[in-house]
Amino acid sequence: MNQKIVLWLSRQPEQTDRPLIGPKAVGLCTLLRLGMRVPPCFFLTTNAFREHLDANDLRSRMASLLHELDLQPNAKPGVIEEICQHIARAPLTDYLREQVAAAYGQLGATVVAVRSSATAEDLSGHSFAGQYETILGVTSLNECLTAVKQCWASLWTERAFEYRRRNGIEHLQVEMAVIVQEQIEPDAAGVAFTLDPVTGSRSRIVIEACAGLGEALVSGRVQPDRFIIRKKDLEIIRQIPSDGQGRGPVLAPDLAKVLARFVIRIEKGLGCPQDVEWAIRDGRLWFLQARPITAIPRQKPWEDQQVWTNTNTGEVIPDVMTPITWSMIQLLFNPLFRSIFRLVGVDADRAPVAGLVAGRVYFNINTGLAAGRPFGLGPDNAAQFEGIFGGKHIELYHLGQVDISEEDLPDLGFNWPGYIFSWPRIVYDLLTHLPKRGQKARTRLRVRNDALLGLDLEAMDTADLSKTFRESLWNNTADLDMLYLVTSAPGILVFEKACRDWLGDPDLNLGYRLLAAQGGMADTEAGLDLWRIAELVHADKETEAVVLFDLDWQALQARLSGTEGGRRFLLAWDRFMAEHGHHCRGELEFFNARWFERPEYILDWLRSSLRSIGTLNPLARQRQLAIDREALTGQCLRRLRNPVKRRLFVWSLKRVQRLAVERENWKNEIVRQLAALRRVLLVLGSRFQREGLVSHADDIFFLDLSEIETLAQGHINLDVGQRIAERRVEYERNRAFTPPPVVVGRFDPNTYVGPQVEADVRELKGIAVSPGVVSGKARVILRTDEHQHVEAGEILVAPFTDPAWTPYFLPAAGVVMDQGGVLSHGAIIAREYGIPAVVNVGPATKIIRTGQQIRVDGDRGIVTILDAQP
Repeated sequence: MNQKIVLWLSRQPEQTDRPLIGPKAVGLCTLLRLGMRVPPCFFLTTNAFREHLDANDLRSRMASLLHELDLQPNAKPGVIEEICQHIARAPLTDYLREQVAAAYGQLGATVVAVRSSATAEDLSGHSFAGQYETILGVTSLNECLTAVKQCWASLWTERAFEYRRRNGIEHLQVEMAVIVQEQIEPDAAGVAFTLDPVTGSRSRIVIEACAGLGEALVSGRVQPDRFIIRKKDLEIIRQIPSDGQGRGPVLAPDLAKVLARFVIRIEKGLGCPQDVEWAIRDGRLWFLQARPITAIPRQKPWEDQQVWTNTNTGEVIPDVMTPITWSMIQLLFNPLFRSIFRLVGVDADRAPVAGLVAGRVYFNINTGLAAGRPFGLGPDNAAQFEGIFGGKHIELYHLGQVDISEEDLPDLGFNWPGYIFSWPRIVYDLLTHLPKRGQKARTRLRVRNDALLGLDLEAMDTADLSKTFRESLWNNTADLDMLYLVTSAPGILVFEKACRDWLGDPDLNLGYRLLAAQGGMADTEAGLDLWRIAELVHADKETEAVVLFDLDWQALQARLSGTEGGRRFLLAWDRFMAEHGHHCRGELEFFNARWFERPEYILDWLRSSLRSIGTLNPLARQRQLAIDREALTGQCLRRLRNPVKRRLFVWSLKRVQRLAVERENWKNEIVRQLAALRRVLLVLGSRFQREGLVSHADDIFFLDLSEIETLAQGHINLDVGQRIAERRVEYERNRAFTPPPVVVGRFDPNTYVGPQVEADVRELKGIAVSPGVVSGKARVILRTDEHQHVEAGEILVAPFTDPAWTPYFLPAAGVVMDQGGVLSHGAIIAREYGIPAVVNVGPATKIIRTGQQIRVDGDRGIVTILDAQP
């Protein structure tokens, strides 16, 4: 008999032998040729399979049974099982037994694995992975012979049969070779995919590992340890243990990287993505199988690739946007960030920096990561930014709930030669955006705002009002540049280095105390100025009695204008409104009424302050904080005996102090402009209403900038009423639900299920942003327009804070916030007022109840609930 029954593992099998051993066996030969360590094995060819069928007249029996199945489809389970039994029970010919026995003896292995290698396995467009039999732990010739027939019979499992039928593969044309391989008794084993089998990302390698034999993993009986490795540099992006019990991984990270390097070579050698089975014994890697990955997930649509975050926007722009505000944001966003993007050599216009999620502004994480990609920034090493701005991205990333691959990042046009040639421009940008120049730019903005506030809007025609609105926005884009703040970043790094390493302040508790009571910050001055008015009123008992009487603002104003003390109060009130009246909750939203439009709101605050006089004195506290800060600064300087370190410390301290003040003052001036532009919109809205173009004056907020200009110019070519009505409906619908802080892909409110809150938790962890430890009753306030007040000694618990929250800080003993980071508004104000604060606590407002005793540890970032009930 001249047919080849047994072939041995070789680096380069004959071309005519390849069909005889099946693709899985050919893959083992290729692995050997590529230099991989493959366990010794021999192959029982398809000639053996054919001889077994012919010697037992099985072909005609199978054909007859298949014909019967065509006539009676319901008989499939019984027919398929009968074919399996015929193959498995039919005796082997003496010749086949002799051939297998000789090869088995020559292999000389104590334990072997017997594996199927079907001729139709892993054909282009088809994957039979896991459908055919593998028998492990074979220790004798008789067991081996039985296992061979089991492999042949596995061609006729119901699953394999149905797969062939669905894919139009002729049943009787498929043949089976068998691999008999020395079984490695591994310390660990598993599979390695040269692309991410979930997302289809080709920039990654995914390794799954379990202790012992890998068959348990392949069959799904055990949960593996998982490594996700970046191909280009073999960095471990994520390591996910199989359980949360803290045991060490079954595969050491260094070995995982070695394995990744090998499977990259395998993929290149075989010319397509591969699913590689491996084992490790005594530190040596063995490769058991490589097969092409044929079921590659389709690339996700662009919308599904994006990851959005409301970090920072959640406190600056917390609510649903109206169309006019969104069109303003779109106009200003790219100019605001363009210089920063140019600093890292990318084009901000190539991808969205921000977008809308359920009507709210969210930053695009993909764009941010793409900007930092050339410098090694990725979701796995962005924890420092989370500390600065807040958010839960790193936690979600390590849980695998946020996953951004290389393919998900936009091309922002970076290239190293172009970037290097742009360095002169970058140096110029940095020199022209130093902090002092930033102060001058802010002064220019203030002058323009004063001019805008001084305009007689009623005297202007409609077209000029529209033109004024657009030009006021556009003319400020040259000065609205985040780079003015970014140039202070080196000061932050030096300051943190000085505090942690030179002054022994690892948690920056000392450093944060050096940022208290600096003065000159518009937001904190708003609270203090309100308190000054309260003291002025308190000094005049007649005026105080009138103010405390339950009168509305117009009646109060009329009563007080007739007395000298009342006129002093009204003058101070007017000065306060001129300086701070532009604030409100969500103050970047044009739709929101300002303090100067809602005098009763501030009057309510004033009455609360009057009732607190005698129990607290914020002005005296600020003076004492300033004295303490200066004394602490002197102590630090005396401890720094090295003159170079001392000079660096002083330089960095001034930079950091000014950065906090400038950040808030820049935002304050931008909000002044928006409040002035809101006046323009209200006048325009009234004009449109009188002309019958809109039903209500505030309908104008539901038009975008281009639509307002079209109406102002008299070009009425759209159904304004219907458009406004549809947008109002959408606006109200979006207000009805709150998307999560991080949104992956498209947000669907109909399927979104919010996170489960552990209501019985007693300790909450966040970011410590203002030092000190304090205990007191909680005051949970969700919105600044709820007419609640923080009483002296209470702890403010809020979802976020913006400048409209500043008066709440004055009586507060401590602050807890769901959102925020070191540079969030609430953190800056808490440090300025010297109040212990913990931010980024997550669901604090959902767990803590007003009246509960809580402890705020602003040194360690821990909030403890001290009693079960309020």
